[in-house]
Amino acid sequence: MIGTFIGKSITKIEKLFKFNASSFPGKVVLKLFPEYLKKVKYPENIIMVTGSSGKGSTVSLICDILKNNNQKVCTNKEGSNLIFGVATAIVNSVRGKKLNADALVLEVDERYLKIVTKHIKPKYLIVNNITRDQPPRQGTFDIVFNEIAKGLSEETNLIVNGDDPILRKFSLIHKGNITYFGLDKTKYSYKDRDDIKDYSYCPKCHNKLIFDYYHYGSVGNYKCTKCDFKRDNIDYSITKVDYKNNEITINNDKIKVKNYILFNLYNIAGVYSLCSMLNIDKDIIINTIENSEINKKIFNEFEIDNRKYCILNCKAENNATYNLSLIYTAMDKEKKTIVLGLREISRRYNHFDLSWLYDIYFELLNESNIDKVICAGPYAYDIATRLKYANIKEENIIILKDLTDIKETIDNKTKGNIYAILNFDYVNPFIEKVQVKEEEK
Repeated sequence: MIGTFIGKSITKIEKLFKFNASSFPGKVVLKLFPEYLKKVKYPENIIMVTGSSGKGSTVSLICDILKNNNQKVCTNKEGSNLIFGVATAIVNSVRGKKLNADALVLEVDERYLKIVTKHIKPKYLIVNNITRDQPPRQGTFDIVFNEIAKGLSEETNLIVNGDDPILRKFSLIHKGNITYFGLDKTKYSYKDRDDIKDYSYCPKCHNKLIFDYYHYGSVGNYKCTKCDFKRDNIDYSITKVDYKNNEITINNDKIKVKNYILFNLYNIAGVYSLCSMLNIDKDIIINTIENSEINKKIFNEFEIDNRKYCILNCKAENNATYNLSLIYTAMDKEKKTIVLGLREISRRYNHFDLSWLYDIYFELLNESNIDKVICAGPYAYDIATRLKYANIKEENIIILKDLTDIKETIDNKTKGNIYAILNFDYVNPFIEKVQVKEEEK
């Protein structure tokens, strides 16, 4: 197809000049040949992953497992998850009219799924989560749910988190198969807390949902007392979380893990579910998960001057990722200091909405073993104001306008382990500042 030649040529030229060739080649091809994607012959296994958080990590792990199963994979690894990025990945893998791969695995933006599926019908679709993410862009989680629903077809096997009543709502509208994964109660699950509850009423009969326990937000064990809407029929369940031995158990299979943030455990459960359905050997699934490298851009741990540093990358405007990071810090009962910081709210638009700060359960920082909370960046006072509403004592809050003095402040004014909950724009600058070499001090 001439479109393939054009797309590959543009990719080569962009890479020659060191441009990011993640979406422009696909954009040109689809402008010239709008039906291009429909004419490609695809492999049987077309897998898509969408949702508010964790799409990239989930896709990466799926691809690793498939490759270790001796399958050739086509994926939008450059990170562009809109239609043009998808088209670029496919164009560069087409030979003749056929995709040169055993499986197509795509990360797809939740608002653009309906556009991608007009061209390509997935056999499997994993929906990791739907959270109150980027309010100026996304609106509410109901809007996101409806946008995802527009991209569904009967032929698609949905794979969703059954602990989330928002995702369980797909059972009311999806005519195809639905597979559920989930997490049983752990010692860190809770019953009563003034946490943010995104979903409290039954979508079927509109009566109030009753929760036996929560993992976070509205995710947990729920049921409606007036109808049959409830958490049940979990096909792939994490039945045990052994924090001491860094191990989880899914359907009697024990798996070593390196990252206990709940989003990561749910991502692993989703990947395990899909790959089990693909009949991939369990040893390959387990070994790949256990040997997968931690994405240090998202989760990074190291030690400096006998103090543990844990860096947690939390996208601004997403209360769920922040809450899960706070829950993770609460697992450490030793003395600790918390760092909260961001420089940019979003790279997508010029809105400077900070309402999402009030959807975060900062009250967890009232623990007696927290020495100080450092607020850093141009929004430091906004964060500090939210902390005061959470009854954090003013004398325990430190304000920094940027990261220039972060190392000196930590060394001289704080105690204990360091948990830095940062937006993506502050992760690397923070690490560079605190890992300053001895001779540079």
